[in-house]
Amino acid sequence: MRRLGLYIVCLLALVSCGTDPGPQRPANREGATQRDSDLMAMLEVNQRMASEADREVISYVQADTVHRYAQCHLGAWVTHVTRLPESEPPKMGEVVQVKMLIKTLSGELLCDVEGEYTLGKGELPLGIEYAIRELNRGEEGIILAPWHAAFGVDGEDNIGPYTNVRIEITIQ
Repeated sequence: MRRLGLYIVCLLALVSCGTDPGPQRPANREGATQRDSDLMAMLEVNQRMASEADREVISYVQADTVHRYAQCHLGAWVTHVTRLPESEPPKMGEVVQVKMLIKTLSGELLCDVEGEYTLGKGELPLGIEYAIRELNRGEEGIILAPWHAAFGVDGEDNIGPYTNVRIEITIQ
């Protein structure tokens, strides 16, 4: 009788073991809900909007005949207005004193910010933080950032959601 019980348990274990199809995207899984479909549609819309924002910033870069911009990690662009080659760029974990005039790409002033930030602590949007690390201490620069590399879908204070920004910045 014990052997029969053990045989049945082993047989059930073998039968219940099937091939694992692995993780699936929500909209592809069997019985996907309307919520899953809505999330996938929202993701596609955000991806299209991010591509449009990138194109808008690139058009701005190409139209600016005065400055030479370099693209940073995460899609932000930076240019030096003043150069101090004897100075060094700030490193992750270091505190930087910054003064920023944050504007739309059309030039509308959104806010004037002055403060101390520790790089790598998430105190600044990541795209802007990467751009700051391209400038040396004491330099002035301009950062162009599409919304997804700047203040994102939520915005911040006077900066609306999905806003591409031009930041005139001085780093100490």
